[in-house]
Amino acid sequence: MREWPLFLPDLTMWHSWHAGRGTLPDRWKGLDLPGVCRSLGTAAWMPSRRWRVELPGVDVKDERGDSERVLTWRTSAGTLTSRWTLGPDGDWWQAEYPVKSRSHFDAALAVAQSRRYVVDPPPAKGSAAGLFSPLELPQRPWSEVFHSFLGWSEGLMLFLEEPELIQKIVEILEEKLARLEESLAGGPERTAFSPDNLDAQFIPPAAFAEHLAESYGRVASLLHARGKKLVVHVGGPVLRLLPGLAACGVDCVEGTCGPPQGDSPFASARTAAGPAMTLWGGLAQDFLLAGRNEADFNAAAEEAFAHARSDPLCVVGVADKVPVETLPDRLAALARMSAGQG
Repeated sequence: MREWPLFLPDLTMWHSWHAGRGTLPDRWKGLDLPGVCRSLGTAAWMPSRRWRVELPGVDVKDERGDSERVLTWRTSAGTLTSRWTLGPDGDWWQAEYPVKSRSHFDAALAVAQSRRYVVDPPPAKGSAAGLFSPLELPQRPWSEVFHSFLGWSEGLMLFLEEPELIQKIVEILEEKLARLEESLAGGPERTAFSPDNLDAQFIPPAAFAEHLAESYGRVASLLHARGKKLVVHVGGPVLRLLPGLAACGVDCVEGTCGPPQGDSPFASARTAAGPAMTLWGGLAQDFLLAGRNEADFNAAAEEAFAHARSDPLCVVGVADKVPVETLPDRLAALARMSAGQG
């Protein structure tokens, strides 16, 4: 029996980008995200973040210009600075990470020690609850340290040079995250969403087993004990990570797909993940863009839907999210295919 819909597009990035710039296609002009999904005849995926981060004792400044954003943390142990530049698509691209050398670890440790999560109450009458309005969690700490503090180039060198210092920061963040998740687990949401953007190019299976498996296993067990499920966001090649995620008890992986974006089309992903995990994706972002012709798009979409119709634990989606440059006609075509209208 199918628990998830056959087709579920993650429109969060696409809608936020276009709604903020007044560039939604005419057919969806003025509609909020649920309204666009109703127009398409699909469910709406709308993660809800019921927590916020406070950093008492840390002076945080977020300065934005026309083409650059600078974020600064001033602590008693030093100052950290990160920078973003405005990309051609109008989004901010991180160009500089706050921890650049051994001298920045004391300040990073101070930021981690200062972190405090503040929990907001659940939405009234469960308006943000439900299978497709999951509770968004923070990233797993080891993943966050690289995505937010170190980066994946010089950061990997720092990890090799100073593994004990990085592990200390991770342990502090993990303890705080565990307490947050305990406080959130009793809420009305049936599903929790971990937005980790895992990629085996940067996190190979051995690193996953050493640094992430215990964290995933802990939160999955916590949620399962309360009748809830865990969805993990991935991006890029992840085939080698699927067995480990399944072993940890992760219920669903969002972002699986084949070339050119990933290495895990539905058939391969099912073999790697085993029979119990829900696989969400199947269609690389490239097929929704003008750079791929319509015949390629139709062939890739038909293959994904054919597999998902034969496997009730496969959900067709655009891995890992619907991109902002998506051709509207192709998004509408996916909705028609899911309804059996070709």
